Amino acid sequence: MRRAYEAFNAGDSETLKSLASEDFVLKASAATDGAEHHGPSAFDEILSTIDERWQDFRLEPLEFYEAGDRVLVLGTLVGKSHAQEGLASVSGQVWTVRDGKLTSMKAFLSSEEAIREAGLTRLLM
Repeated sequence: MRRAYEAFNAGDSETLKSLASEDFVLKASAATDGAEHHGPSAFDEILSTIDERWQDFRLEPLEFYEAGDRVLVLGTLVGKSHAQEGLASVSGQVWTVRDGKLTSMKAFLSSEEAIREAGLTRLLM
């Protein structure tokens, strides 16, 4: 997971694609396009969308929680648009990993939503 975030922040879609299964599904948050992207090329698509919308966009993972074949990642999302508008959010992503490959990722602007999606509501107490 850490390798995926390093590659994402570096804009390294080749590394990201090598980590993904052929049936990978990425559900983006509203910070990018809010769309669903399919296959390893989902990373090319989302990085292109980010480049179009943002001058600077970083996901900084802070905490990783395993829940079966899912991994909840909580961290910060910081961005600055080309129009110099800022975004800062405590965000979360829920990844599914099977047979050593990323099979899905769902992004949230709210850490609470991500926690609930991962079924780890004990973290909210």
